Amino acid sequence: MVVVSKPAIEQFSSYLKNNKPTTLFTQIPLVDVSKPDSKHQIIKACEEFGFFKVINHGVPMESISMLESEATKFFSLPLCEKQKTGQPQPYGYGHKRIGIQGDVGWVEYLLLTTNQDPSLHGFQTFRSVKQNTKRNGNSFCFLGVFQLYLLFFFFRVALNNYMKSVKKMACEILEMMADGLKIQPRNVLSKLLMDEESDSVFRVNHYPPCPNVQPLSGNGNGNGDVIGFGEHTDPQIISVLRSNNTSGLQISLREGSWISVPPDQTSFFINVGDSLQVMTNGRFKSVKHRVVTNSVKSRLSMIYFGGPPLSEKIAPLPSLMRGDQQSLYKEFTWFEYKKSAYNSRLADNRLIHFEKIAAS
Repeated sequence: MVVVSKPAIEQFSSYLKNNKPTTLFTQIPLVDVSKPDSKHQIIKACEEFGFFKVINHGVPMESISMLESEATKFFSLPLCEKQKTGQPQPYGYGHKRIGIQGDVGWVEYLLLTTNQDPSLHGFQTFRSVKQNTKRNGNSFCFLGVFQLYLLFFFFRVALNNYMKSVKKMACEILEMMADGLKIQPRNVLSKLLMDEESDSVFRVNHYPPCPNVQPLSGNGNGNGDVIGFGEHTDPQIISVLRSNNTSGLQISLREGSWISVPPDQTSFFINVGDSLQVMTNGRFKSVKHRVVTNSVKSRLSMIYFGGPPLSEKIAPLPSLMRGDQQSLYKEFTWFEYKKSAYNSRLADNRLIHFEKIAAS
């Protein structure tokens, strides 16, 4: 669990305590990806919300349940055991601190690369735990470390099975976007995720119940004023989110108001990322979102962030530029943008440094 003092809780609540209560929003765009004509719904949702819900996604519930079970086992370990896996640099286990610029939240998480062999990851975890145990001057208990190694190994195997289906779904959605935008080839976006050098990551966030939360009146969802994960946009191309049946996710509408997204553990939610906003020259907007805590139930979310290779140049797609239309953004590599995002605060407008200044 996350162990935080009362003063620390107060700094989490400072994000939200002056905001008006959010309301439960039941009109989230719903897309049935098993229907080819859903491409029009996807385009509309990306333009208006930068966010939509996916059903009939083809991801087996067995693989979803298996990964959630393995993640729950890990987060159920004592904090001292989880910390033996090492601090996130950037991959690994983290709690409370988000990034390197001082952001905090009522959350603990695992951040992993998706392009690593599961057995190799297990070996590296085993070696990391052994080194950390020796460094801290504790006696090295082979049995305890080996059990942790096995837990990570089976988690990684479950993740590998899960990712095969989720990555396939993400690529199909990107190809439906290309069809809806009438751009060729239709894999112009999905090939970036399929590339062997794709810089995609996987994150599991665990939000324990927060006893200090005061339920908001009128929405009935049990969310209060303690921040779990602060407002931000995702820097990658696309994000694929699945959570358990606990509320907490909120998205910002274009006029700036916040709405609570009803949870649905059988469906996935899709976020437009900053990179996709640039590639569509602002036609699609990356969605600003956040997570607030629940006073009774824990929330577990699993997110696949589909990113391009580090050397990939990010710029508006030429096939989307019409006539004398000008690019709104400077060309940059994914490495450059990722580095900029990593060194920024969560709520910062990261794209502002890459926007072109209109000629006066």
